[in-house]
Amino acid sequence: MSCHQTENVIKKIVCEIGRECASKGQTVSETLVAFMVKAVVLDPRNDFNVDRILTKQDVQNLIQLCVTRLLDTTNPSLDTIKMQVYFDMNYANRGNFNTNKLFNRRS
Repeated sequence: MSCHQTENVIKKIVCEIGRECASKGQTVSETLVAFMVKAVVLDPRNDFNVDRILTKQDVQNLIQLCVTRLLDTTNPSLDTIKMQVYFDMNYANRGNFNTNKLFNRRS
């Protein structure tokens, strides 16, 4: 599977998870969903093998696991992932801004 095809499959999975959450009354960002997908796939308890192509059953299982975790507002790990998303979206940009600002002062 090419890199482009893999990206399309991941985007479809992320969109499907977002739709399912929305249909159950919870709006989630694509970034949060993508983080959750990565967390679920990399968790060895879920038995996903990253070295092989996912079957349709694997994809359905992945979607269901992610939706369940995203809708479980009592789970502290969801808050942790939300904080990671916030940090990645905000502080990474600040680091680039500060570095650029420093270089501009030296010029």
